Amino acid sequence: MAKTFPTRLVVFTAAGLLLAGCSTGEPVDAAHLTIATTPAALDQATSLAVAEYVVSQGADVEIQSHDDHEAVFAALDDETASDHEAIAVVTTPQQADTQDSAPQLPGDVDIVAQAPAELGLTPTASTVTAAQFAQAQNEQAVADDQTDPACADLTWLHTVTAQEEIDDLRTALAEVGCEPAFESTGAIDSDTYEEMTRRLITEDQTVAVLSSVDPVIADQGLATLELETEQWPNTNMVAVASTDINESLAAHVTAVVEELDSEAATDLLRGYHNAQTSTSDLQYEVDDAIRYWLANQDLMDDDTVTDFSTDDVE
Repeated sequence: MAKTFPTRLVVFTAAGLLLAGCSTGEPVDAAHLTIATTPAALDQATSLAVAEYVVSQGADVEIQSHDDHEAVFAALDDETASDHEAIAVVTTPQQADTQDSAPQLPGDVDIVAQAPAELGLTPTASTVTAAQFAQAQNEQAVADDQTDPACADLTWLHTVTAQEEIDDLRTALAEVGCEPAFESTGAIDSDTYEEMTRRLITEDQTVAVLSSVDPVIADQGLATLELETEQWPNTNMVAVASTDINESLAAHVTAVVEELDSEAATDLLRGYHNAQTSTSDLQYEVDDAIRYWLANQDLMDDDTVTDFSTDDVE
């Protein structure tokens, strides 16, 4: 059985929700939905969005966090009661050597919904570090050197990226003569996210392997290193189940997940991170940010959601 983290278990109840949802169909017949996911920020934020919306349609929802996407898929094998449904909402690697960006999934699960967002990895740094790196690369090209001396001095930060993805990334970098030191930040929470951002802004020769939809890239004016990233691992955001789930529930899950194009995914993450780090007297919480995002996607009525903007949150 997959390991769960009680401190990350979140339960939503329809009786306690005071928001009116914009329905996509019939009310959910199942009384309870369990969502398995990982601690990764986009996985958590998307699971929260699905949970809030499904609750607004009349079901109770429980979110359970597991170590990684493989543990999430394993959790779908757990038995559930007849009035329970279970899905996984998670980013998963794409299949290698495919042209259709198909997600890599176990044979015993089926896709309920897949987000359209492009979830590539981006080598992100301060504008100063990026400029220094570009200059060193130009000098290397002039010298016709096969190794990249600029890479040797870089420290690359990564979060809870799967070891398989890190290995693939190392291989891709080595093929272009780049073999930097890697350093894990651990699971991203409000403190580690702020620390990673601080290091990127203030420390030369520091790079972070971020999702291309991470809002910190645009919000902090960060730059992307000039590296070939076509061979870097990519992921898909999916909702999957190991058994046929209620049609109305599938429609509600799909309504949320299919909103996640790259822009919407960035907005969702921006609200999620801003709420975690907010010191505002307005009591801006993560669930406020999630509901505000749902309203912006026309999945909840605007007049039932408090209008928090980043201008009001510190």
